[in-house]
Amino acid sequence: MTGPPASITAAATMLARGETTARALLDQALEKLDRDGDRFHAMLAFNPHAARDAEAADRARSQGTAAGPLHGIPLVLKDNIDLAGVPTTSGCRALAGAMPRRSAIIVERLRDAGAVIVGKTNLSEFSFEIRSRSSLGGDVLHPRAPHASAGGSSGGTAVAVAQGYALGGIGTDTGGSIRIPAAFNGLVGFRPAHGALPMQGIAPLAPSTDTVGPIARTVADAELLLAAMGHGVSVSALPRRIGVVREVFGANAAVDAVCATALDRLAEAGVTLVDLPALPADLNPGHGEHIVDAEFATAFDAYLASNFLPGSAPASLDVIVAGEAFLPDHAKALAARIAAKDRETASILARHQALAGHLGAACAALAIDALVYPTSQAIPDDLENPKGGWAPELAARSGWPALTVCAGFAANGMPVGIEFLAPPVNEGALFALARLIEATAV
Repeated sequence: MTGPPASITAAATMLARGETTARALLDQALEKLDRDGDRFHAMLAFNPHAARDAEAADRARSQGTAAGPLHGIPLVLKDNIDLAGVPTTSGCRALAGAMPRRSAIIVERLRDAGAVIVGKTNLSEFSFEIRSRSSLGGDVLHPRAPHASAGGSSGGTAVAVAQGYALGGIGTDTGGSIRIPAAFNGLVGFRPAHGALPMQGIAPLAPSTDTVGPIARTVADAELLLAAMGHGVSVSALPRRIGVVREVFGANAAVDAVCATALDRLAEAGVTLVDLPALPADLNPGHGEHIVDAEFATAFDAYLASNFLPGSAPASLDVIVAGEAFLPDHAKALAARIAAKDRETASILARHQALAGHLGAACAALAIDALVYPTSQAIPDDLENPKGGWAPELAARSGWPALTVCAGFAANGMPVGIEFLAPPVNEGALFALARLIEATAV
C-alpha cells in the first residue's frame, strides 16, 4: 500500500492513475483512527457502510463510471448534519438515538459525487460555543496541544482532517464555527454566503446566519468540496486592493506578528493594503443582542418535530431540559433561549443589514475588493472558550462569504489563521488571496 496522500487533489490523481483505491484510502484513514484511539475525542460515530461504499466506488471506477474528483475520497461530517442510518446527535446525550429521516441535501450531493463518508464528528453541543465540548464526546482536544481546545463548534471535523481520519470534512458556521477550528488546526475553512447552500437536514442554531461549508487541507481541496456540494467558485485574478480591519488586531502579539508577515507577502505580490476605518459603535459585532439567542429555540423545536423518525428523538427542548441528558454547562443558555422562544428578530436583523450596507459602501469608497484580518486573536492554551474577538461575526452578520487559511505558525508551533471577507460577487477573490498565502506561508 502506498503512503496516504496529503490532500484530496493528490488522492484524486492517485486514484485516476490506479496508484491507490478508495478502499485503501479508507483503510489508511481507519488505521490513523485506530492509532490515535479516542485521544482527541474527535469522532462520535462511524458510518457502518463506509467499507461497502468504498468498494462500490472502486467497482464504478473499474467500470469507467467514476463520478468526478471526489470519487472514492473519505470525508467526515459534523454531527449536526444528517447521514441516513446514523443518529444526528448535535453532541447531546438526549439525542443519542435521534435517527434522521434521510441524509442532508449536501450529503446526498457529496455521495452522488462518489465521496465515502467515514463518520460523524464531535462538536460543541448544539453548536453553542467556539470550543467543542459535548455531553456525548467530551472536549475535542488540539493535536498539537492536547491540554487545549481544538476550537469550535466544528472542532471534531477540523481534528479529523488534520489527523488524517479523512481527507476533508464538512462543518457548519453560524458565527465562526468552521473558520475558528480550521484556523486553530492550520487548515482551510470556508463559510459561503448565507443561503448559498441548502441547510435541509442540518440542525439549526440561527437560521438567519447558519451556513454549511468545507474544512480542508488546501484551498484547492476546499474548492473541490464546494463544487460537489453544489457551489462552484468562479475563477478570479488576485485583487489589487484590499482593506485591513486594523481594529481587530492588537490583542495577541504572536497572532499579529504572523498576520503582519502574511500582509507583507500580499504587498510583495502587488496587493495594495488600505486600512478600513473603524466601524461605527452601533454596528460593532462585539455589542448588541445576538441572533442565536432569539432564533435557536423556535428553530430547534421545529427541527425536533420534523427531522427524525417517529419516537427516536425528544419532542422539544423542554423535554431535553427536563430529562437533564445534556451538557450541564449549557443549562443557563438553554433556559434563556427557551424563554426567548418566538421573540421578534427584526431589530437584530436590521443591524445585520446595516453592517452589510456599511461594509459595502466602505469597499466601494475605498475601491477595495475584499477585507482581511486575523481569524481569531486567540491561540488556544486551555479548555475554555477561546477569547478570539468578534472578527468572525463580520461574515455572520453581513452574510458575506469568508475564508480562513493558515498564515504561518507562532513560536510555540501553533497555527495562526488569516481570514478574507468579500461581497458575494467577489467570492473568487477570497480563493485567489488564500492561494497566495498558502503558497508563501512559512
